[in-house]
Amino acid sequence: MKFKVSEDVDAPRALVWARLTDFSGFEQDARGRGATVTRVANWTSPAEGVEWRGEVTVRGKLRPVSAKVTRLVAEETCVIESRIGGMECLYEMTFVALTPEVTRVALVLDLSAQTLTARLILQTMKLARGRVVQRLQGMIARQGNAVEAAYRKQKGT
Repeated sequence: MKFKVSEDVDAPRALVWARLTDFSGFEQDARGRGATVTRVANWTSPAEGVEWRGEVTVRGKLRPVSAKVTRLVAEETCVIESRIGGMECLYEMTFVALTPEVTRVALVLDLSAQTLTARLILQTMKLARGRVVQRLQGMIARQGNAVEAAYRKQKGT
């Protein structure tokens, strides 16, 4: 099942890329939501092949999580493959410079179930597809707004 959203961010592509591939912020956000996340091999900067392992509560049950950056092309694309319990997730962000100061961020989340439990969760998500897309759009909009605010502050306007 695929979910697609996009957001135009009023900031240069290099800045948008740098902010949205700063994974330490995402790790803190996940921890704030009750997940345990640790970096495999204690890497310090984003690169292809970096990994995370951890656990997250889904539907009241603790499930293992693993994620790996499988494609990272500077200022263009970032692909993260992850597995949460019996569900495989492909998270792809693409960055397109519309103008020197406007960047479109396109987000694709592709989910596939490998177990019966994951199929049930995915079926529930299909029924609530509109709400899931809305939440993804809200998430990317919040991140975009934060990048825009940082860019305006940096420019001094």
